[in-house]
Amino acid sequence: MKLDLHTLTQQHSLTPRGIIHIGAYEGKDLKRYPTPDTAKILLIEANPKAVEYLQANFADKPNIIISQTAIANHTTAVTLNLTSIESNSSILPLSGYREIYPNLKVTQQITLESRSLDTLLRELNLRPVDFNFLYLDIQGAELLALQGATQLLKYIEAIYTTVSYEDLFEGGALIDEMDAFLAQHHFVRVAEANPYHPAWGEVFYLREHLSLNNDEPQLSSNKMTPPVVEETVTKAELLQTQQELEDLQSRYEQIQKELEQSQIQQQQTQTELSQTQQQLQTSQTELTQTQQQLDQSRSELHETREELELTQFQLDEIQVELEQSVSQLHQTKEELAHTQEKLQQTQAELTQLQQEQNTPKSSPNHSTAHVKMLAKIIAETLPDS
Repeated sequence: MKLDLHTLTQQHSLTPRGIIHIGAYEGKDLKRYPTPDTAKILLIEANPKAVEYLQANFADKPNIIISQTAIANHTTAVTLNLTSIESNSSILPLSGYREIYPNLKVTQQITLESRSLDTLLRELNLRPVDFNFLYLDIQGAELLALQGATQLLKYIEAIYTTVSYEDLFEGGALIDEMDAFLAQHHFVRVAEANPYHPAWGEVFYLREHLSLNNDEPQLSSNKMTPPVVEETVTKAELLQTQQELEDLQSRYEQIQKELEQSQIQQQQTQTELSQTQQQLQTSQTELTQTQQQLDQSRSELHETREELELTQFQLDEIQVELEQSVSQLHQTKEELAHTQEKLQQTQAELTQLQQEQNTPKSSPNHSTAHVKMLAKIIAETLPDS
């Protein structure tokens, strides 16, 4: 059963006037302890998603301050390991915690710059004297937070913290180390409980003078039975337990619904994957056919290119022959023109010869000479056969 912080604060006449809650997650644990309207409350959470929820949920609470910070013993870069149950996230790697909860998996890692509590209060312009109640739930890093709060611890009157009895987180402190450190700062362990598992639990520390003023015996660091834990189960405790069981049942039903939805989505995804695979195979077949057609087209294009090159060669030869024929034609035309001139000259001479033959004064010898001349001209005019 969980510690009843309302009863413990009443038994020790403690009124939280300023509360620092480290590991606030979504703020549900605020109902575990008294939160007077006048109390200043600092909620510290490293998970950015949870901080957004806190800011939205407590926007109308002017006495509540929200800080997204990873708390350690000094300023350094740390890795926040977000798990499948985000409220169990830690800046320390899981070790034995994996064996207790094998289904708990790290789903995401976020790198942050941590702060010590004393440093954070200075950066936020908050006075340590305004706070007297400290609540720690940061999955194994509680001692780191306390080591960085030596100035704050001077004003703190009560501390609630989760503790480990076994090595659950790498670098995490065990309860004896917590007792020893807090004893140096004058705190004693006055109550503890193991509501979920023997390997870890929760402890309530009180400043020594408050414990003595209320006639509470001091526990040594190796005692496991707190003096304020009552053996008799009251009706209020039964009601609280019943409420917790109902909450767990409701959460179980919600998880069951989410699991069913996830299975449906997985089936849909599987169907879509099969369809996509079939489409991929069809596309692959079409691509193969297209590739074959492309190869065939390339082959035909190559053949066509060769034919075009051959045709171009033949055209070049024809062009050369045509140019030769044109040259010969020009030459023939020139020869014909020259022959025509000679024929015209011969015709003129023949006409003159006929005129001379028709003249009575012409002698036979003279006619013979003209005939020979005409034969010579004709022989020179006619082309060679």
